[in-house]
Amino acid sequence: SGINAEYGELEEVSKNEAVIRSQMSSHSATLPGLNLPIAQELETNLEKFKKGFVNYLQIKLDTEKEELKLWDCSNIQVGDLSEKIPEDEPRYHLFNFNHDFEGEKIWKVVFLYSCPGYNVPVKQRMMYSSTKSSFLSALESNGVEIAAKKEISDGNDVNEAEIFDMIHPQKHASRATFVKPKAPSRGGRRLIR
Repeated sequence: SGINAEYGELEEVSKNEAVIRSQMSSHSATLPGLNLPIAQELETNLEKFKKGFVNYLQIKLDTEKEELKLWDCSNIQVGDLSEKIPEDEPRYHLFNFNHDFEGEKIWKVVFLYSCPGYNVPVKQRMMYSSTKSSFLSALESNGVEIAAKKEISDGNDVNEAEIFDMIHPQKHASRATFVKPKAPSRGGRRLIR
């Protein structure tokens, strides 16, 4: 009957999906909470990043394979970060910022999502945007503690002072705070009925 045929087709689809998944998992892994697979090389280097062997990872979202891949893995100075931001396509960046704060040397991880404006195809922009929060959650549940996150359009948006302020937001004395002017007073306020 028609219903049994439908169940048979569904079963076939499930088997095919299982086969595809097993083929994918041969070269990719998954992070808990992330709906996309990650390339094995990225998983390996995330471990190196967590252990402090490298302080910078650049992650590319392969929109064809729908997989997160490692694009760059290195040890860089904070001043080199702006040169790492591509001008033609989006990327995720993880940077472990080593700096002095209140007399202590500390390391803090910064997550940057760079997207160079509207010359990026819509599908690519949408995939990066929709994957960002699940990737962040997956990183955090995998032991990568992220101190600050920022979306940027190009390398000019990122420098040492900017990153320092992202991690340690402070009220700058130089920045004038906006004070709402008082209403002009004409004696006591009257209630109008």
